[in-house]
Amino acid sequence: MRMERRTLVSKNQPQVFHVISRVVDRRFIFGEREKGVFLGLMRQFESFSGIEILSYCLMGNHFHLLLRIPVRPGEISVEEVRKRMEFIYSEKKMALIDAEISQKKQSGYSEFEEQFYHRQRDRMYDLSAFIRDLKLKFTKWYNKTNERKGTLWEERFKSLLVEGKEGAMMRVASYIELNPVRAGIVEEPHQYRWCSYTEALAGGKKARLGIMKLAGGIAELDNWDIASAKYRESYLIRGAEQVDQRKGFSIDKLDQIRKEGGKLSHSEIWKTRLRYFTDGVVLGSQSFIETFTNRNKESLLRKGRRKSYLMDKLEGIYTYRQVR
Repeated sequence: MRMERRTLVSKNQPQVFHVISRVVDRRFIFGEREKGVFLGLMRQFESFSGIEILSYCLMGNHFHLLLRIPVRPGEISVEEVRKRMEFIYSEKKMALIDAEISQKKQSGYSEFEEQFYHRQRDRMYDLSAFIRDLKLKFTKWYNKTNERKGTLWEERFKSLLVEGKEGAMMRVASYIELNPVRAGIVEEPHQYRWCSYTEALAGGKKARLGIMKLAGGIAELDNWDIASAKYRESYLIRGAEQVDQRKGFSIDKLDQIRKEGGKLSHSEIWKTRLRYFTDGVVLGSQSFIETFTNRNKESLLRKGRRKSYLMDKLEGIYTYRQVR
């Protein structure tokens, strides 16, 4: 189910989103080199934008990100903007920017500098700008490297609004980390190189910080050992043990069980490739869902009947989906 992103995005409070984007025609273009380049660019734009990457997984033809969007600060100085620009622009590019600003001033276009830095600020703390910039920069590198032209991505991107509390965030993060397990690539998440958990185990500071924020429900934990144990024992091990490709449920099978009045066990939920993590709208506690629906009644009514749905009884997590 798709909704206008402006319905989901709020500039008045921090928000968490699960983002997924696929390569055009589902082509498997992400090898080791491509994943390495994408990860490097992802971290660069994270530093520039102020958006926090809590969890991620890079697969052969798509990627998953769990992102926290802080509230944009009231003032971002020119000095701070330039400092952040250095994460995504080379020294040569920065010199060209300075030369252009100087040339515009000399020609009488005194407003150019202010307008330029205003555009840079607008890219910060913005979900759409972050994904757009990341995908565009990677596309330019990939096309140049492979002597190709044209789009690289199947669509813009999908986003699921996630409640910024431990239960909902950890549940989505574990779904993300378990992608290579469900795909049969590895038996446990730590065996897959291109996910946040493995980066954290290797000592990656940003990856560790993301997991500490997850385990602390946004309020950062200071102890990595405690956070990682909580994350692994409560979510990753429990999920990995219950993922079984041979016995996993397809979406059609899941819907059939629901229609017949049956219920899925917690383990069955873990091993199902649930579309509610990728094609849903909102995920969190019942009160979080109710607040969202009350705030967006008019928009939701225009798009047809919807309802909240208890996805995971053990965690008390609901999703908001379309009634077909």
